[in-house]
Amino acid sequence: MNSYRRKAAILIALVSAVIALVAGSSAWLIAPANGGLTATLITALTPIACGLAIYPIMVRLNDEQGLQSRDLLSSHIALLEAMGKAVAKRDSDTGDHNYRVTDIAMAIGERMGLDKEAMRGLLSGALLHDVGKIGIPDRIPLKPGRLDEPRYVSACHHEKWDSSGYPSKLAGDDISLGARIFAVADVFDTLCSPRPYKEAMSFETAWGIIRDDAGSHFDPEVVDAFRPIARRLYEPHFRGDRRRSRELLERQIRKYFF
Repeated sequence: MNSYRRKAAILIALVSAVIALVAGSSAWLIAPANGGLTATLITALTPIACGLAIYPIMVRLNDEQGLQSRDLLSSHIALLEAMGKAVAKRDSDTGDHNYRVTDIAMAIGERMGLDKEAMRGLLSGALLHDVGKIGIPDRIPLKPGRLDEPRYVSACHHEKWDSSGYPSKLAGDDISLGARIFAVADVFDTLCSPRPYKEAMSFETAWGIIRDDAGSHFDPEVVDAFRPIARRLYEPHFRGDRRRSRELLERQIRKYFF
């Protein structure tokens, strides 16, 4: 049971106990002086016992509700992961692209102080950012070379800070913060990973591009938040065991959804 439900159960039990004590004390004070002691004790102790009995019942009911909520949430997360991996395999040999960019985006979001609800939205959106690719023929995302204009996959994270992006030519704060965060994570991953049309870049080259595009492609505040954690994120995702990206993402899921 999460801390909120446990506190609620404790509060209900305490309130019940206080009510029982008040009722018992009143019964004691008004008891007749000639032989009413036993009846008074029963009157006092019965509501106290009932109040205390409420607590374990509330704990059990809330535990059961919590388990049901966790099972439902686990199903939703599993669906997100399955769809995300299906998308990633369209243009990645490993299928780990979505794991990397989601964890990187989440790290930037934490650095910028996003609340729990915003972090959940960022995680869900990052996992499914390229869901439209599922319906696109392989010849387009796997094309060796730059896509022609009609072949671009439209998404909000392709908007740019200076309004030169697509599909809506949004600029600055008109672009959602989640999309601005994810744009940095997605481009950084693309630069650091091999693609059919390019080799993987070194950290220094990739970071230099991100840094130089702050204020044009990227939100400068997002780039500033990414700056101190970029190297730390690069090492496990691009120089470590491939399984590490999945492990880091699972840690984020546990942190913000359970």
